[in-house]
Amino acid sequence: MKNLKTLWLITARSGSKSIPNKNIKLLNGKPLLDYRIKSANKTSYPKSVWISTDSKEYAQIAKSSGAEVKFIRPDELATDNSSSVDVVLHAMKYAEKHNYKFDFIGLLEPTSPFITADQLDQAILKLSKERDARSIVAVIEHRPNTIFVQDESPYLDDLAKNLENLKKLGRQGFKNQITPSGGFYIAKWNSFLEDKSFYTKKTLSFLVDEISGLEIDEPIDFLFAEFLAKKQNVN
Repeated sequence: MKNLKTLWLITARSGSKSIPNKNIKLLNGKPLLDYRIKSANKTSYPKSVWISTDSKEYAQIAKSSGAEVKFIRPDELATDNSSSVDVVLHAMKYAEKHNYKFDFIGLLEPTSPFITADQLDQAILKLSKERDARSIVAVIEHRPNTIFVQDESPYLDDLAKNLENLKKLGRQGFKNQITPSGGFYIAKWNSFLEDKSFYTKKTLSFLVDEISGLEIDEPIDFLFAEFLAKKQNVN
């Protein structure tokens, strides 16, 4: 592990619509992207922490928080329809063109501020130990269990059927279900160049708790994050 190096890429475009300037919005007095930069920089293993943004203002804030600014993201990679895969590949191609050498690529989005450096270290260690694994993604327990979910319909017919079956099964019959949390996406460098995805048949899951797994998409998520940050004095 001492010789294996990770590029942590913080992606922070400036065009958020649900929460204007979401990626630099102050959470407990600190810009949202600051949390990801600080946790990445606190990881134990060799690394570099880069920012990928289309905004010079965001870039300066990220630099003040400890990230390196190697480039400003091209406009065509900063639209609502831009693919995170293309954003990651853009950074990787820049790295290879300028002779930077990495063993892992890790995508960190500012919208998951409570992932810790220790969790990132554990994920890197788990991925490095699994020879056949190509990537690892943070997941949380899926709530509600899909037994309580049905497609939109005037009548809750499928749900009624499921609840009837539940009487026979009992809650102990639930399957454990997981879903991506947005906390982190990490891949072996060459694997990502081949797969162009963090999701393959050889993608490991890494379970995080509900607080670490909080993903800020809507204003109500930000309000909850503020409550948690102040409650736990997270900085």
